[in-house]
Amino acid sequence: MNPADQHRIAPRHLERSAIVYVRQSDPQQVREHTESTRLQRGLREKAIALGWPNPILIEDDQGITASGFADRPGFQWLLTQVTLRKVGIILCIEASRLSRNSRDWAHLFEMCGYFDTLVADPQQVYDVAIPNDRLVLQIKGTVAELELSSMKTRLRAGIEAKAARGELKVLLPPGYVYDANDQLVMDPDKRVQQAIRSMFEKFGRSTSIRQMALSYRDSHTLFPVKKPGKDGAIVWEVPKPSVLHKLISHPIFAGVYTRGRTQSFIDCVDGKLLKRVKRIPSPGEWRVCIKDHHEPYVSWEQHENNVAKLADARPRWPMNDNRGAIREGPALLAGLVRCGHCGRKLRVTYSKKSSAQYSCDGPGPRNVKRCLSFGSKLVDDNVGEQLCRVVEPMAIEAAEEAFAREQQQHEQAVEHARLRVQSAQYAADRAFGQYDLADPKNRLVVDNLEKRLNEKLAELQAARVHLEHRFEDDKPLTEEQRQAIHNLARDFPGLWSHPDTPATLRKQLLRTAIREIVVIHKSDDQRLEFTIHWEGDVCTQLTVKKRATPMGSTTDGSLIELVTKLTQTLGDGEIARILNMKKLLTPRDLPWTMDRVKSFRANHSIRTARRAAPEDVLTGQQAREYLGIGYNGLLALIRRGVVHSHQVTDFAPWRIPRAELDSEEVRKLVRALKKTGRCPPGRGSPETQNSQTSLFPSKSRVLQKEAL
Repeated sequence: MNPADQHRIAPRHLERSAIVYVRQSDPQQVREHTESTRLQRGLREKAIALGWPNPILIEDDQGITASGFADRPGFQWLLTQVTLRKVGIILCIEASRLSRNSRDWAHLFEMCGYFDTLVADPQQVYDVAIPNDRLVLQIKGTVAELELSSMKTRLRAGIEAKAARGELKVLLPPGYVYDANDQLVMDPDKRVQQAIRSMFEKFGRSTSIRQMALSYRDSHTLFPVKKPGKDGAIVWEVPKPSVLHKLISHPIFAGVYTRGRTQSFIDCVDGKLLKRVKRIPSPGEWRVCIKDHHEPYVSWEQHENNVAKLADARPRWPMNDNRGAIREGPALLAGLVRCGHCGRKLRVTYSKKSSAQYSCDGPGPRNVKRCLSFGSKLVDDNVGEQLCRVVEPMAIEAAEEAFAREQQQHEQAVEHARLRVQSAQYAADRAFGQYDLADPKNRLVVDNLEKRLNEKLAELQAARVHLEHRFEDDKPLTEEQRQAIHNLARDFPGLWSHPDTPATLRKQLLRTAIREIVVIHKSDDQRLEFTIHWEGDVCTQLTVKKRATPMGSTTDGSLIELVTKLTQTLGDGEIARILNMKKLLTPRDLPWTMDRVKSFRANHSIRTARRAAPEDVLTGQQAREYLGIGYNGLLALIRRGVVHSHQVTDFAPWRIPRAELDSEEVRKLVRALKKTGRCPPGRGSPETQNSQTSLFPSKSRVLQKEAL
């Protein structure tokens, strides 16, 4: 033992625990660099040699980086034990094991100096309270931090230089592999190639990723997916929407080699530094973007259109400028109409199954000052007529193209099923060959091979059944069917207005032909002026006379007055309950809800008043509990005129001021009620005496006498 080390170790240190801190930066180092872990664990022998018989080994931070962006439970526990004066010495293989940033190790060394804890490495023992030892540890910590940044800089420079030439290997999606010369080429498996091409064609016909995923699920079509941890092996399964979204938006299928499509940044949340990643959408901001790098599945222009389509189908919760995905609602112009007054996209609301309404809430808060609002039926019909005039001359040509696409889809579906059968047949033959070569007496091997063979034969049978279903379900169109479709194409307006035509198909046609529709409301003569911007940079004007207010929608003045009075003391939910109990309906003959009350107040400029403090005004139940009497007793006081209920209308809660309940007259009557069970008669008022009410049921005189 070094004499200097023995000089620093005092009996008070030996009375505490010795902790050996073991750490490696990531799980891969833990798996592969086992010698480093064994070397760090060997510090237990050094601790024993220094005089600690039972050193504690901390391995909770194995695989966790010490750069300062990850929580290390082992390091935090170590700090806690140091501050509790339970640690005599900390042993680590080097300063970088404790931390790779100056903040953590400076804090640890400061705590060790305050609470008299030693630090040791394989060379010597350090006492942080001694300036020279503290200086050496600080230098080692600084070198460790600098070493990390230097290594990162050198490694990153090499990676970026290789990526700039397009030679850096990356994790490839299904459809691409590296050949023997490390060149990026298409997967030689024709089944995989056909599945990738079919995916892009399906997306061109679908309105959203979710719709495309549902088509895969409904048709039981398998898709190649690379699973993590499978060493790049492909698994055939029904794809999820998230998988399809990543593949559609990946530029590698357009023959582009990229790097730097994401950017990491540091964020501070609740006092902690977190490393986050954001996606960079613009190709001009990517660090590396090499076009025509390898053979593509789609062109770069088609890739840009696909990305724009994905962005357009995003949800419009913040009311962005994108159209949103096509849904099954009856409002055909959803996502296309823009307000000509404030420039915002109109939102769609559905009051009933068959009715929809377009509205713009304006630049301010919702329901405060609307720009415009109109029903969808009349406007959709007029825009549909405009579309029919434009599309009808091209209907026959579109029908011919639809025939060609349908035939192509049929051939692709059958070819995909055939390739699936071939792949399953190859796997079954290979499993049979392995089973046939095995020694029949070696049952441990034969049983497993037989099980594998049976699984492959079952997959082969499922593939053959799927191929048969493709032949049966996807039969090509007959000549009669083709002629019927030609006849329908000649009558495009009739096909458009047919009740069996789905709303999603109409919306898809509208979005294909129309870029945007701008609407302005002329309030003087109740006209809606539409400017239709077609895809060919052509604009047409359309004027629609706004309907008169429907019958039953005129608000009764008494209803406005009642809601105004209730708003002085109650919230929207309580007002809705009272109006429903009074069997009153909205101007549209609908039951009241809290949102409808709020909208009603906004439309009629009814503001909420400043309500009295809850402790100053009591409800009927609170007044009874405050006085300690029952309902009939409180009712007798109200009839007597000493207490007032202040009830706005039937079913509304009583609003009784606390000052009335605290009056001397009310207190005197309450004491009489509790003593006799009756309210004392008033003076000189026969009506009051005749209206005297017993607080007990009149059915039992005996009960009254016994209670008295």
